[in-house]
Amino acid sequence: MWMIPIEEGKELLLGAELFRSVVNEMRPTWIGGILEAVLGATRYDFLGFGQRIVAICRDRNAWGVAESLFRELRRVRLNLESEGSPIECAMVDLLEVSAKVVFNASGAQPGFDEHAGARVLPLVWHIMRLVEEEPSREEALRCVEGALWRGMERKLLTGLG
Repeated sequence: MWMIPIEEGKELLLGAELFRSVVNEMRPTWIGGILEAVLGATRYDFLGFGQRIVAICRDRNAWGVAESLFRELRRVRLNLESEGSPIECAMVDLLEVSAKVVFNASGAQPGFDEHAGARVLPLVWHIMRLVEEEPSREEALRCVEGALWRGMERKLLTGLG
């Protein structure tokens, strides 16, 4: 498996390209795999929100619940802004984006900004830079890369584009 080459400042462009490559119906599975990898590498789950989002990702009937989870997370986040560590703030950003992606995949209206998922790769990259243990960083990058590839592979296999 190849490691994602990311030039400084190109994270958002690559993130947007990768996000567009995943069909909407597969995005919750895609983002769930990424979250699991990041949660495993950082061993940090902001007040259990990460596991809650992963659980929603696994249940298509629950995808619409991601909106209320996003709103709850946003309320809790207001206290974090001034007190949180860099990794806490980045994780909350990733969790918020994840909730948006999952809710949008549910098809419920009104949806969140449809391009929110372009921030997944830049946020993961930032979080991995904050992880101090090199083996954890490499392991997480491999897992995230695998999740990203699975999303692209399904699109290619189904011929959707």
